[in-house]
Amino acid sequence: MTTLRQLGIFVLISFAANFNYGFSTTYINTSVDEFKTFLNTSLSRRHVFMSEHKYDLIWNIFLNCWFVGYFIGVWFSPIFNDRFGRKVGFLIGNSTAFIASILQCLSIIWYCPELLIASRFITSICMAVTYQSCILLLQECSPTHLRGSFSFLSEVSYSSMTMVGSFLGQDYILGSHIFWLCFFVVPFCFLFTLALFILPETPKFLLISKENESKAIDSVKYYHGMDSDAKQVLEDIRKEAECEMDSDSDNSTTTGLQKMKELFTESHLRMALILSVSALTNTVGLWALLLSSTFFLENANVESEIAEWSTTAMSLAYVSDPMKYGCLGALIIYGYTYGLVDFSHHDFFKNASFRTGVGPISWFISSELVPQKHRSVAQSVAYAINTIMVVITTFTVLPLYSLIGSYAFLILYSIPSFI
Repeated sequence: MTTLRQLGIFVLISFAANFNYGFSTTYINTSVDEFKTFLNTSLSRRHVFMSEHKYDLIWNIFLNCWFVGYFIGVWFSPIFNDRFGRKVGFLIGNSTAFIASILQCLSIIWYCPELLIASRFITSICMAVTYQSCILLLQECSPTHLRGSFSFLSEVSYSSMTMVGSFLGQDYILGSHIFWLCFFVVPFCFLFTLALFILPETPKFLLISKENESKAIDSVKYYHGMDSDAKQVLEDIRKEAECEMDSDSDNSTTTGLQKMKELFTESHLRMALILSVSALTNTVGLWALLLSSTFFLENANVESEIAEWSTTAMSLAYVSDPMKYGCLGALIIYGYTYGLVDFSHHDFFKNASFRTGVGPISWFISSELVPQKHRSVAQSVAYAINTIMVVITTFTVLPLYSLIGSYAFLILYSIPSFI
């Protein structure tokens, strides 16, 4: 029963971060035609002529403002999560995203593309903060023998919501009613924000950063169970912190900029950063497919309805015309190998072993490669570098695809992943 309760808590944490994040990534993919109609209608109501060039520019801004916002958000994360706590960062991100989701709905009612872009931009900043808060909570609150298993819940919840976003964005579901498509996340954002208030701060942050042992004990009992040996858990946390501080007696006075500098000047931290960025490089190609797979399949002469369903299938798991359905198979295989998590249960997660695809482990490996004091900064730097790569490739892939076709994927994704 204790393990089931723990599973429920960490599933809640994972979906609180990834419900809006995963959904917002993909719902515009399968509903692309309806959003294009919305843009055209909005501008025509202002008597503005919509040329193909102008439309491509606005659509590119709408798609890729997400990554610009996310890049900004990763730098807010250390400020909130390190200074005020993981829970505070989570709450700030989720509550602001809730407001942004309301603004997104209003933008549809008011036919205001600028507000739609702005609300998407704000949401992406918030998702960067909440995602890193989620990873830190999963890592620092879960019992040691369950840490690896529970950490994967974040990617499982994210991939689940990308599937939901793709599915609901199809024309005969909610894709032709984009107000209700946008509204779908609003009540959930509100409920998850309320739920976060009941969660205690992580025991590690309370003990090490706040030096509040009594609250740290309460936190351990909440996350580990009332029958857990809270004193021993805190003693293990102290020992880990002491080991991490052996090489830096001024840990308490180290600033964020100093920590960032150490990531590049200390050889072991620099190698951890290189490994983290390398792992994340293999995830870059996913974004083009999550955002624009329907567009690519339609350009490979796949029927629109099949293209939409295949995008959904890719979340769940360009060549000559006779080979067009090979694109479908490749798309689904990519999604499967990206998100594969195969648990081999023994005593319900205890001593569990698992195999994983490219995606899940890449997003939290940075937090396991560096000491506690560098954890949030290392995540931010790795995510920031990854976001720059994503921005470059997502801005480039559509124009390059128009010039050289599917060879664009080899240049932008296959070769860097191989390296």
